[in-house]
Amino acid sequence: MTPASKLKIIIAPDAFKGSLTSGQASEAIAEGIRSLFSDAELTLCPLADGGEGTAELLTPYLNRESCLIESAKLIGLNLPEMCSRPVESRGSAAVGESILKALEQGKRHFIVALGGSATSDAGLGMLMRLGVEAWDSSGKSVEPTLSGLLKLARIDISKLDSRLSECSFTILTDVASPLCGKNGATAVYGPQKGVELFKIERIDHAIFVFSNQCRDLFGFDPRDREGAGAAGGLGYALMLIGGEAVSGAEYIVKATGFRQLLNDADWVITGEGCSDLQTLNGKLPMVVADEARKAGVSVALLSGSVETNARDQLSKRFDLILSALPDDLSSEDAMLQAAVLLTEAAAGFAERVKRGD
Repeated sequence: MTPASKLKIIIAPDAFKGSLTSGQASEAIAEGIRSLFSDAELTLCPLADGGEGTAELLTPYLNRESCLIESAKLIGLNLPEMCSRPVESRGSAAVGESILKALEQGKRHFIVALGGSATSDAGLGMLMRLGVEAWDSSGKSVEPTLSGLLKLARIDISKLDSRLSECSFTILTDVASPLCGKNGATAVYGPQKGVELFKIERIDHAIFVFSNQCRDLFGFDPRDREGAGAAGGLGYALMLIGGEAVSGAEYIVKATGFRQLLNDADWVITGEGCSDLQTLNGKLPMVVADEARKAGVSVALLSGSVETNARDQLSKRFDLILSALPDDLSSEDAMLQAAVLLTEAAAGFAERVKRGD
């Protein structure tokens, strides 16, 4: 950037879960930058990785033949009706119901965003809504929930909706986890959904048994594929009916034309609610950073908080790392004033750029 040229910055954050949408975060960051660079050329490009806000971002780019289902809106951990219930009583049936409604409307291409779910039922609830029958050892039909999965003894797929064979499913994931094991759906993500540690092994075993039955009936076994463990195993269930998993962040970055915006930019600012070691595994800020690096553009990570144990690794991918969380404020209190704190942090970014740090 020459002294006479305007500073060109692309603002491309994810949602700050529980406090700000990606659009609101973009506006807050822009306000902070303008406080020091009033004439800066700012391009606001709110993004997502398959979690909250995906539908709003992608809908304008979809054709009429496609149906976009955002799991966070149906079975999300942010929904009071989900998070107020024990994890055992939650299931993915609502996703199956949405698919059925779309089938009735003639839709045959589905894009299913999996981030932010509250469920750990390996997609049993969805499959049951689509026609799969499931019974316990006494021959009684089980509930389409994690509790039902734990009681499961036998399934039958003969009544699976035949229209599914005409469909394609693109699965947007924000994790690469397989279905089972130490890196699987329950072990890694179960606790943040309310799964108690002493129940992880039992649930993982139940999912393993369920997947053995599915392997025999569907004739193939996708449980070790990347993304099978997304949304508590819902990714796996979607693969059973023909779904193909892709990185939600990469899909959205491509669909929104983000790459084209990088031409002649000086900086890209991205961020999320909390950046930690999971951020390094293909989360949106990493995808944005990779695209910026390819284009030769400096990239800053401006998140609500940044875990100390992840800073060294993150610093290898970002030119500047800032947290909006003051040292003397709890995360809960910070979330209540997230926009103000993010604006202040963005002003701090602008100060460092002005000084040439």
